[in-house]
Amino acid sequence: MNDSQTLLVPPAADGAPARIRRASLRFAGGPQDGRAVPIPGDAFTIGSGPGCDLRLEDGAVSRRHCRIAADAGLGYTIEDLGSTNGTFVDGVRVARACLAPGAELQLGGTRLSFSPLDGDRELERSGATSFGRVLGSSPAMRRVFWAAETYAPTEATIMLTGETGTGKEVMAREIHLHSPRRAGPFRVIDCAALSRELVESELFGHVKGAFTGAAADRAGAFEAAEGGTVFLDEVGDLPPDLQPKLLRVLENREVRRVGSNEVRKVDVRIVCATNKRLDEEVNAGRFREDLFYRLSVVSVEMPPLRRRPEDIPELVRAFARDLHGADAERELGDLAAALPALRRHPWPGNVRELRNLVDRAFYAPRRPVDLAACLAAGLRGAPAAAAGAEGGGAAFDPSLPFKEEKARLVDDFERRYFAEVLRRNGGNITRSAREAGIERAYLQRLVKKFGLNA
Repeated sequence: MNDSQTLLVPPAADGAPARIRRASLRFAGGPQDGRAVPIPGDAFTIGSGPGCDLRLEDGAVSRRHCRIAADAGLGYTIEDLGSTNGTFVDGVRVARACLAPGAELQLGGTRLSFSPLDGDRELERSGATSFGRVLGSSPAMRRVFWAAETYAPTEATIMLTGETGTGKEVMAREIHLHSPRRAGPFRVIDCAALSRELVESELFGHVKGAFTGAAADRAGAFEAAEGGTVFLDEVGDLPPDLQPKLLRVLENREVRRVGSNEVRKVDVRIVCATNKRLDEEVNAGRFREDLFYRLSVVSVEMPPLRRRPEDIPELVRAFARDLHGADAERELGDLAAALPALRRHPWPGNVRELRNLVDRAFYAPRRPVDLAACLAAGLRGAPAAAAGAEGGGAAFDPSLPFKEEKARLVDDFERRYFAEVLRRNGGNITRSAREAGIERAYLQRLVKKFGLNA
């Protein structure tokens, strides 16, 4: 058992909040030697930037250096946020690690000791197993549902984070539908899909003649969503020159159309999503720190499917009904027998990949529907005989959208490539990055993204 589990309190009854021992950080050495700082919430950020929960006056500490989080299954964990000089636990540089009582942290020139305190506190979670169309009875999802139930009825700006395919857009729609603005419009802007020249016009609108092709005045997403919600998907891809303009919308609720000097007031709520680590983007100078804090008033992480495998049976049944009718569940084979294979699969495409698997399996002639066989056929490349005929290469599924299947294949390649590089180098990040010819920080992000051993 990991030593950090000594900070866990025995599990509460189903539906009741989980509990965890209170903890603090104590300065070890320096002018603040012995000073204790309690960790009050589920997430606690440390860095030299003004918005951190613990701000360190240390030139070797990044603006957002690391985060300590309370986890109902692991106790407390610490995660490096792409810092320049790294996060060390008991002398070992880590990307993410569990914190045992007495662990010593080294951030730049600052040393901190992690210590449990008397008493415990709640880790809130919902008693529900769904939030609208978002399903899950796992502890990770019930934590998400608690946040959604708490903040959807408010006007708070919400940041949804998580990997591709975890259901961020579905959750954003449900937040809108569970808010007082449900009768208003819900406008989606994919910041990654729009050309750089069109992003500003799509967000803020334009006047006739503002640029070539602007034949008439046009309202942008914020004006079109008056009284409703604007969902900014992949907000981490917003060009740097547009970030101050988005900040103005957040601060003043006003927009200026491209080519106009007139300022227009707007009444909208903003929900955004990203699969990037914006903490790291802030440290790298690619994302404005003040905009980051404005967007993440409430931050909700959508967990990857591999961290919630107990939700797979429920999701399979729901997808079968949604995609192939109310009676489709009867056509499913022995789901219990298929579960070991489904649980072992890493699900790089997350819930979206599972949904596509269920859909594909029902179109196959075999009855009852065998999800494990369909999954294995996809992994062997059965749907992609043409690919093998072209001279080999990774198996692909032409039934999926191009962008989604490309991302899945790239993720699969990166995961397998760097797992092998790390294996050859005994898990050493520095040597592995040097061998692969990439930056160490980039490899650290991949290690965290894919859960690789380092």
